[in-house]
Amino acid sequence: MSKSLSLGVVVNPKAKAGRDQSARLSQFTERLVAAGHRLRVEPTAGPGGGIELGRELAAESDVLLAVGGDGTFCEVVGGFLTAGGGRVRGVAPVSFGTGNDVARHVGLFREEDLFRALEGLGRTGEAEGTGSRRMDVLEVRCWKDGREIVRHGFLFAAVGFASDILRYTTPTVKRWFGPQLSYSVGFFRALANWQPVGLRVRTEKALCEESLVVALAANAPHAGGGGMRIAPDADLTDGLLEVSLIRALGKVAIARQFIRLTQGTHIRHPRVDYFRSGWMAVESDVPQAVALDGDVVGETPMQVRVLHRAVPVLTAK
Repeated sequence: MSKSLSLGVVVNPKAKAGRDQSARLSQFTERLVAAGHRLRVEPTAGPGGGIELGRELAAESDVLLAVGGDGTFCEVVGGFLTAGGGRVRGVAPVSFGTGNDVARHVGLFREEDLFRALEGLGRTGEAEGTGSRRMDVLEVRCWKDGREIVRHGFLFAAVGFASDILRYTTPTVKRWFGPQLSYSVGFFRALANWQPVGLRVRTEKALCEESLVVALAANAPHAGGGGMRIAPDADLTDGLLEVSLIRALGKVAIARQFIRLTQGTHIRHPRVDYFRSGWMAVESDVPQAVALDGDVVGETPMQVRVLHRAVPVLTAK
């Protein structure tokens, strides 16, 4: 028999481009209660709100559920880490966002998969690590409003064109085009206004000082609603980043690389350096936006490193 779990449920009311999902949320929480779980449901008040709620709920929850998109999950993970873990045995994404790439990676994209994972966790007793899998997390240091901040991510951190894609994949674009097409539309909208970015990128391998399309450090293979295979060799448990430094190309050449990006073959292009590193640091003469998973979180200078197997993630895999 599966044991009742204490669930800290962090809800982002603005997920999925602000669409009203209150009816779906009510059905979801009612089903959790019917399964015998104890709930504390807390909505976020705005960007960054999931961090504080994750920190607060970690002290009283067996599982933290991040109801929203990839950004919501990363905020809850950040709260878990700053709380020192608390009593939490697993952190799980609940697919209420647009891309939901984290949920895809851990096999919890469908609610049915999540309920099965919770049931399995309830059957495994109290042994640490049972029913979940410890995975790597990105720790990103960058600047916002004149001060250094620390944020955590699961998919990637980047400076350059990736930030432009996120800015142009607006809530309106997400509503009109849906999870996968919206990021494709954002790609070509960003390309129309793109200019190469002069960056200084340091890694374990080398120093790169030239104009780049993007400097990207990936922890997971896919992004953009599963439509962009940004780092085909990435492993969520190996303690390493998959670094892509794409040197300056013309707009037509970048457009031609779009199909290769969806297939993961862009890393073979002669203007792309693709390698593993434990960390990456990026500086620029003019502050540049820093993208972390599905959000722009700050500006350069940026440092990103891997926290090796730092978070127990509930998974169906």
